[in-house]
Order: sequence, then structure tokens, then C-alpha cells
Amino acid sequence: MGNVLSQDEVDSLLGGISNGKVKTETDTPETGKGLEIYDFTSKARPSQDSLAVLNSINERFVDFMKASLTTATGSTVEATTSSVEPVEFDEFCRSVKPSASQNVFKMGPLKGSALLVLEGPLVFAFVDAFFGGEGSSQAEPGDREFTAIEGLIIEKLVMIILRELEQAWAGIYKLKMSLTSSEVDSRISTVAKPNDLVLVNRFAVELGNASGGMTLCIPYRIIESISGKFGRGHRSEEAEIDQTWRKHLAEKIQELTINLRCTLGTAKLTGRELLGLKVDDVIPLDKGVGDAITVSVEDIPKFKGFPGVCNNKQAIRISGRSSKE
Repeated sequence: MGNVLSQDEVDSLLGGISNGKVKTETDTPETGKGLEIYDFTSKARPSQDSLAVLNSINERFVDFMKASLTTATGSTVEATTSSVEPVEFDEFCRSVKPSASQNVFKMGPLKGSALLVLEGPLVFAFVDAFFGGEGSSQAEPGDREFTAIEGLIIEKLVMIILRELEQAWAGIYKLKMSLTSSEVDSRISTVAKPNDLVLVNRFAVELGNASGGMTLCIPYRIIESISGKFGRGHRSEEAEIDQTWRKHLAEKIQELTINLRCTLGTAKLTGRELLGLKVDDVIPLDKGVGDAITVSVEDIPKFKGFPGVCNNKQAIRISGRSSKE
């Protein structure tokens, strides 16, 4: 009972509290310094800086993809992109056509999955191109499933697209894109919950006489953890040359087929002389036997050289650069 206050002690304590002689703790801090108000009902959204970096990534991705798909199909592929659009996943699902090819992929080492959607007419145009056609497409195929052969072509196409997407991200964050599955209905895919915020990246692709849409749907929660790197990566991109782009461009240039032509000489004939030509006639050229001949690359004079034979085939030995270059 030694810890129990007497009535006089209780009255003295209450009096001290009333006149301020006894200090007490309050339920709220004296100032609001260091505190940040957080609304638990709000959804995290990407900043304008983050969207600007994502748009920059998409522009590089378009350039990479056009070059690779043109090489793979042998037909000219054109593509454009629009600004990244943050929407709820359920809203995005309602915009996906039943005939679209919907492919789930991972962006390792980040957690979660994203979605690549290819519209039906675009898929059939690429199927035609991969089989040697001009990239023509049939009418809207409805909601039928793709055949096994079409599925293999789609997988090849998606792997090329993901490879170039990975390359486009390389300057910002090193990711490993990997295809995990193909979905029939985006609403049953596991990439996001209906109310989750996703970043929708839309692309218009043209191949031959056909065109169609391609869409990347990336849940914002996947890249939210690395959004802090966007600012540094974007400033770095503005300040110095994009080495990734230069390396990729150099590789694609080296894969191109270039026309090379050697001109032994030229001659001028009148119309009368041309009409009078017959078998065994000899046309004198403006080059002597020991003169160097011009080597042109895509009809542009680049080198000088001398004709000869190598391994039983006609050849030319380069002696220097052309003065007309």
C-alpha cells in the first residue's frame, strides 16, 4: 500500500497540473516538422519525369524494333509510338480485341509480369512475311485460336520484340525480358488486379500493305521500385552520347547487304553506231590496260583498283580511295 497516494497528495498533484507547475505529455507533437501526410486511399502514380523517360525508352525501342523486324522479314517495317498512358488494368482489358495475341513476359530481376498484345491482322501479316510473302493480311479473324504453325511464328516475332525492348532499356536499367506464356483473354492473366494501375504503351506498326496495333502493358508496381533511377538515367542520356544506340546501329549496318560495282571503262556511241553493232565488234573503252578502275558502293565512287584473278574467279585489288569520294 506504500505506492498509493494520500488524498492530500492527490489534491496537490491536481493543483500543480492546473496551474502549470507540473508538466504533462500531450497526445500530439508540438510542431508538424518532419511529418508527411499520406493518403492510404490514393494510388501511386508515375511522375512526369518518369513518363518522359519511359517515352524516351519507347522511341529507342521503335528504332531497334524496325531495324530487326525489317532484317528478319525481308520487308520494310515502319512503327510509331504514342505517349505512355497510365490506366487501370480493367480499363485496358476492355480495349483488347478477342483476336489479339496476348503474351505474358517477365522483366527480370523485377518482380511481376507484363503483357505484350499484337492485333490479329498484324500477326497474320507477319506470318505471311516470314513465309516469304509481302506481308499481306486477311480480314479480322474473329476469336479463333491461332494454329500451331502460327503460334511458332508468333513466338519468334515476340522474342525479337522482347530482345529489342531489353536493348532499349539497357541505358536506364539492365533487364532480362523472357516470354512465359500466351493468354487467350487478358482479363484472366496474372499480370495485374482489375484496379491496379498499369502503364499502357501503344505502337502502330506497318508491314507491306498491312498495319495493326501493338501494345505493351506494364503494371506500375513493377517499375515503381526503380523509378528513382529514371532521373539520373535521363540526365545522363541528355548529357552524353547514347553508346547503346551507337553500338546497336553499328551492328545493324554491318548486317546490311551492299551493292558493289566495278566499272572497267566507258564509251560513247552515236545512235547510228549503236544500231550497227554486230557479233565480234570491238568497242574501245576510255581506260588503258594498266589504268586503275573505279569501285562504286551503292553507285557512289569509293575506291580505285586493278582487275585480276583470285581462286579462278575474276577479282579486283583495291589500290586506294577514289578522288571523287
